[in-house]
Amino acid sequence: MSSNYSSIRQILIVGSGIAGLSAAKAARSQDDQANILMLSEDGRLPYYRLRLCEYIGKNADFHEIEINHEEWFKKNRIMVELSSKVTAIDYSARKVNINGKEYSYDSLVLATGSKPIMPPFKGKELAGVHTLWTWEDLIKLNKSLQDAKKAVVIGGGLLGLEAAYKISEMGIKVSLVEGMARLLPKQLDEEGSEVFKSKVESLGISVYCGKTVTAFEGNNGFVEQVHMADGTILEADVVIVTVGVAPNTALCQNSGINMERFIIVNEKMETSIKDIYAAGDVAIFNGRWYGQWSVANKQGQVAGINAAGGDASYNATELPYILATMGTRVVCAGDTGAGQTEISEDYEIEQRIDKEQFIYSKLVFRNGLFAGFMLVGEPAKAFNKLMPLINTSANTDTIYNILYK
Repeated sequence: MSSNYSSIRQILIVGSGIAGLSAAKAARSQDDQANILMLSEDGRLPYYRLRLCEYIGKNADFHEIEINHEEWFKKNRIMVELSSKVTAIDYSARKVNINGKEYSYDSLVLATGSKPIMPPFKGKELAGVHTLWTWEDLIKLNKSLQDAKKAVVIGGGLLGLEAAYKISEMGIKVSLVEGMARLLPKQLDEEGSEVFKSKVESLGISVYCGKTVTAFEGNNGFVEQVHMADGTILEADVVIVTVGVAPNTALCQNSGINMERFIIVNEKMETSIKDIYAAGDVAIFNGRWYGQWSVANKQGQVAGINAAGGDASYNATELPYILATMGTRVVCAGDTGAGQTEISEDYEIEQRIDKEQFIYSKLVFRNGLFAGFMLVGEPAKAFNKLMPLINTSANTDTIYNILYK
């Protein structure tokens, strides 16, 4: 305990995403006396980043996606310093530095999150080329979309798909470029991916898989074309790059904290340095990185409780992959055999495909037990009823009655 502050615990939280906010809330529940200070590089209070795509092409009011208003922070005595970038950690002195100003801590939670990756494409500085990660990004994108006729979205993950869908709904011609050979290759097998791609194309969106973007060309500083390695050229007034994220770990590079690209934590969300915790997109647990809002929320809670003197552990539960966009749903859970080149003999597979309705279901059984599933379209609405059946002896008829009744 720091002698400067009698017995009142000083808890510093770096970052104001969902991991940082849930850490602050959990710390306050654990210790109603502690001084809790969130240091945020962002100029805004925590907000629902997941909802940014909802506001593409719309007049957006920030307060609609704020998680808690200013009064809530005051009432809960959680102090927030916005636009405050922590530049160094001195863990031997238990201090962090912001532009020469020092803050002492008894416990420190690192919840610095991640940032979008912008590959070194030629022309990436052209006006009209965007990433979509913050509220400010959304405002800039919406400005670019006002007079746009054609848009190119690079990256076929959750964010890219949702952005492409929302832009196409505005009446703008959209091309979606995915570097992998098919859409959602980690989640879906070839048949499921084909059904999903057909659904996307049915909305008038052009899909280009297995393509490598090399450059953006423009005129008068504005983007006009996207060039690919095989010579394909797409016209574009707006380009959105959604090819993944990188953890914000610059602060930890020379701090002595054990890292493997991400900050390594144990089930208590403890780093290799006593009283320093990490949670969310910046952390890796059991060699695994999740990049999911719900996981960041839970990890933040564990870090916050422990930073405030409690004893909580993070249990990694296997969450289903859920995608709801393009006017359809994709849900995958359990052992789907995805990513395996050859399915061994102890697997049994049941598939149903309806290409006209863009419906696909794949049920996977292993050693007589229901092991997992992939669902595209209408059947995916019933995924919650299937979850409790995983690892039971549920049979095909029972499951199909749930999916196709």
